[in-house]
Amino acid sequence: MEKKRTLIIHGYEQALRVSQQMLEHASAGQWQKLIELEHDYLCEIDRLRVRDEQITLDSERQAYKKEILAQLLENDHQLHVLLQQRLDELSHLMEKSRVQQQVNRAYSAVSAPMGE
Repeated sequence: MEKKRTLIIHGYEQALRVSQQMLEHASAGQWQKLIELEHDYLCEIDRLRVRDEQITLDSERQAYKKEILAQLLENDHQLHVLLQQRLDELSHLMEKSRVQQQVNRAYSAVSAPMGE
């Protein structure tokens, strides 16, 4: 039983490490690496969900788990902010591209020789 409790805590620590790596990649604009880590993170969270239902932690480990969960939530919030900024950037680029296409079409229509 003690080994299972230790495994749960190690699982939360691993999830926190992956979460921090995801945040670092997002901060650096390394979106592909972020996506690659997301799968590992979600798998670890799923494993923890199953283990958590089976084991009760002592108060010391429970308090430590709460600290880790608080940091996971903070990382998730920061990641959400960075992803929203990236989404805004991409939306701006798409709008800029759309406007450029409209200008190009308008210019092409005006500059085409008569009779074509």
